[in-house]
Amino acid sequence: MIYQFEATLGSDGNLGALLIPDDVTKQLAQDKVKRVVAVLSYNDREITLHAAVRKRKGIVYLMVSKAKRKELGVDQGNTLEVSMKEDTSKYQAPMTEELEAVLLSDYEGYKIFESLLPGKQRNIIFSVYNVNGSQKRVDKALNAMENLKRGNRDPFKFDRNL
Repeated sequence: MIYQFEATLGSDGNLGALLIPDDVTKQLAQDKVKRVVAVLSYNDREITLHAAVRKRKGIVYLMVSKAKRKELGVDQGNTLEVSMKEDTSKYQAPMTEELEAVLLSDYEGYKIFESLLPGKQRNIIFSVYNVNGSQKRVDKALNAMENLKRGNRDPFKFDRNL
């Protein structure tokens, strides 16, 4: 199901929070949707966002990073067009060709990667995804696999010098 609505960015003091309207919130809860792929539009710009549907103090929202807000050219209080659907991909994150190639070529690293909790898998995927340049993404993916094979299962504590 595709959910479409307009939402104001961080208008209640939650900078970066894109509040989801109540009618959409109810439908998301009914459909048990926890992660989405959203297309955010503002003026003539459009970005794709892979995000968790978050809930705090009864407010349901998506977090939009500072980098994504800059890419879209929006600030707190701007109203965006949102079109989103449940993220049904295997990892619920944007898998890069580079990381996929490294996983396919390193069976030991692949087995360890598959044994990680989904959140840790997504942390690794996003850490590779956010790197500019194909060769740098390959290097980041190789480094992640080396860290996993050395027993480091926490992507936030990966040794960058391997």
